[in-house]
Amino acid sequence: MNSFFRHIFFFTKSQKRGLIVLIVLLILVVVANMLIPKYLRKTKPLYSDNSVFLSQVDSFKNSLSDKEYKYGNTYSPADFADARYDMASSAVRLFDFDPNTLDSGGFVALGLKPFVAKNIVNYRNKGGRFRRADDFARVYGLLPADFARLKPYIHIADTKENKSDLQTIQSIDKQIENASQKLENNIVVELNTADTAALRQLHGIGNYYARQIVYYRDKLGGYYSVDQLLEIKNFPVQTFERIKNNLTVDPALIKKINVNWATVEKLNRHPYLNFYQSKAIFELRKKQKLQSIDDFRQISDFSDEDLKKLENYLLFK
Repeated sequence: MNSFFRHIFFFTKSQKRGLIVLIVLLILVVVANMLIPKYLRKTKPLYSDNSVFLSQVDSFKNSLSDKEYKYGNTYSPADFADARYDMASSAVRLFDFDPNTLDSGGFVALGLKPFVAKNIVNYRNKGGRFRRADDFARVYGLLPADFARLKPYIHIADTKENKSDLQTIQSIDKQIENASQKLENNIVVELNTADTAALRQLHGIGNYYARQIVYYRDKLGGYYSVDQLLEIKNFPVQTFERIKNNLTVDPALIKKINVNWATVEKLNRHPYLNFYQSKAIFELRKKQKLQSIDDFRQISDFSDEDLKKLENYLLFK
């Protein structure tokens, strides 16, 4: 039995030191727990009476109110401008106005932001004038939606200066239009040789359709008629009607396909031939040498319209 207890309560040297430290800490905790409450009961609170503290708080708040009344809030002018705009925008009213005479307050009342109103006034102070309602759309900072909302209410007074300037502007616009029309009439573009830069000279032809015209030309082997432009997906009919007199084609430049040697794959790549038609040509060619487009009449897959288009692209050798 003694050996049993000795085995259980046997500690190494380091364990004994640790046990002593633990006992000391426990004693300190117990002592502290006994002494701290007694110490706290002896110290008086900073404010033994809550009424004193509350009276000091009220006094401090009253001093802040006095200073705010005396010196005002320390807000920036921009804050006041935004606040005024917020209040004004909540009660926007529309009325007829002349942008050459209305003051900044009037523009804000119409629902414009203060900085836009300032831009308008600065423009006028530098000698700028609004001669047409559309001129107002060029104001820096003016949103398209605001212009559309205000345009029906813009009424510019007819002055001699405005009438003279308007007539001058209209005259210049007419001259530019005539010069542009004359330049368009003098442009002639050959579709089988033109690059995208040449095509972009035509009215209504930008980068996209210029590339589409060249791409379709390469697939066909060339154009035999200007009307083939309408075969391009979504090509605008109005644009075609306007530019067709400026277009020419040279059918001699078309790259033709020798049907007696071409593979089914090559025939099928042409926009006017599908796989079944290409396969039928190949099978007919195995029976006889093809001499002309009339040989294709033996193939039921071809209509007269198909043959009329195809004869421009086929070579029989």
